[in-house]
Amino acid sequence: MRDIKELIIIILNYNSSKEIIRQLSTLTDKGEISNDSFIILDNNSNDGKELEAYCNSHQFFFHQMGNNLGYAYANNWAIKQAIDWGKKYFFILNPDIHINALTIEQLYLHLKSDSSLAVIGPRLLYHTKPNIIFSDGGLLFPRKGFEGNHINFLKNVQDVPSKGMTYDMAYINGSAMMFKKEVLDDMGYMEADLFMYYEESEWCYRIKKSNRWKIAIDTNLVAYQSDSCRGKVYEYYMTRNRIWFTKKHSGNLFFVIRERLIVARKKFLSSKGNIKENKSFSRNILRGIIHGLIGKTGKL
Repeated sequence: MRDIKELIIIILNYNSSKEIIRQLSTLTDKGEISNDSFIILDNNSNDGKELEAYCNSHQFFFHQMGNNLGYAYANNWAIKQAIDWGKKYFFILNPDIHINALTIEQLYLHLKSDSSLAVIGPRLLYHTKPNIIFSDGGLLFPRKGFEGNHINFLKNVQDVPSKGMTYDMAYINGSAMMFKKEVLDDMGYMEADLFMYYEESEWCYRIKKSNRWKIAIDTNLVAYQSDSCRGKVYEYYMTRNRIWFTKKHSGNLFFVIRERLIVARKKFLSSKGNIKENKSFSRNILRGIIHGLIGKTGKL
């Protein structure tokens, strides 16, 4: 049994029950992590009943949110539930991540041993191409309207040797992010109203900006990111929430609006792909700009 008694692992489902069942089986079948170390949430998925039945038959805590109010809203709910149970450390784990129990334990021990460390994550590699890096954390550029980039994205691991603990990033990927109760007490929770995208980026940015905490990636510890497709409203939420972020933290608003308009125009005029889909893509960006400027948040 891994030494993680003060840790809760939170997994949020939205039509990914098979992936979550795979995760739970991998992490608990050999008795390395106890079943009561998990909170499993469902955001009103089509396959929520299937996941609920599995959790009930295997003694995992399951909670149906009832409505899909987004990533941060559901995870914040689970964090508060875990605090009521006396937990002090929290690991948000997305269904598309492959990770072993030893890696989770090592992240936990790093976090517990360093009082100044607020958030930690592993190096993320592609599951189908395990020699290719998905992310070593992320960067944000206020002068470019908080444009974000994954560190070492698509680089070969042979060209970027692991350096152990690294701290030079703006955020930890929210798909595999561990943190402690003290930082929540100090800095508050993720912004629930954003619904999806930029929640963990903005939260980590606030944490680092306070100069009271560190965030880190341990590049010696790895997890694997499955391929996933972007939904039809990806451009809307990315545009809207980036503008919201830029306004809140005094970034370059002109830059992000101009850049988003250029992308929308290029897609609209493109002769490649489906014309109807291109128009929808551009329309979502324009709607995201407008809603970001007027401060609209929540689900579209």
